[in-house]
Amino acid sequence: MKRKFAVLGMLTAIAALFAACGLDGTTASDESSSVVASSQSETVESTVGSGSETSVEADTSIPSTHLAEPYFAIFASKQYVAQYYYQEFTGDQIEDRSMTVAVAGADQAIRISGENTDTTYLTLDGQAFAVDHLDRTIARNESADSAEEPEDDGIIAAPPFKDIGSIYVGSWQDEDLIYEEYYTANGDRMFYYFEGNVLKRIRSASGENEFNLDVLEISDRTATEFIELPEDYEWLP
Repeated sequence: MKRKFAVLGMLTAIAALFAACGLDGTTASDESSSVVASSQSETVESTVGSGSETSVEADTSIPSTHLAEPYFAIFASKQYVAQYYYQEFTGDQIEDRSMTVAVAGADQAIRISGENTDTTYLTLDGQAFAVDHLDRTIARNESADSAEEPEDDGIIAAPPFKDIGSIYVGSWQDEDLIYEEYYTANGDRMFYYFEGNVLKRIRSASGENEFNLDVLEISDRTATEFIELPEDYEWLP
């Protein structure tokens, strides 16, 4: 039973954090996000084709420092807690999910909670575990090797996403939010939506798949209290 602890099955692809396991990360803002994505592609093409002068003119309201940079610095510190909300298709209905990502150096915990599910995917001291808080059980993933790079099967790892912020594309206005686009090294597109300087939403586009996360919190506070094995849970063989 090999588990991928970057958001395995559930965020599997959230087809990817998105189609592989039949999940589709959609939120109430998906319709407008799709419009933004298509209109933004046109904006990029017209900006690139019209020369740097037009580009500067179009970006006069965009701050010189990228809004996402402080968050990239938090992710790079490998000492943070992030809390997100998303929606997942399960059968013929959409269910609400919350996700907490806690990182402390090489150790990390990803807890996914919602109706009929509450599981933490834990990497601790080089070992991988799945902690089921509903059944109060712990399963060890004996086959996982934390030193190995996960296979690239179209699944984007849990936030912060792989190759995050590789290339800055530009910044645009979407109603009351400003969003920045980045191309990652593997060709995916990341969009970060801000209210003022506060990150409110992350949208990822990988091929035809999309995933939206509403950001509840991202901070560099100590994460060790999230990264531990419950003492009173049953160990599965």
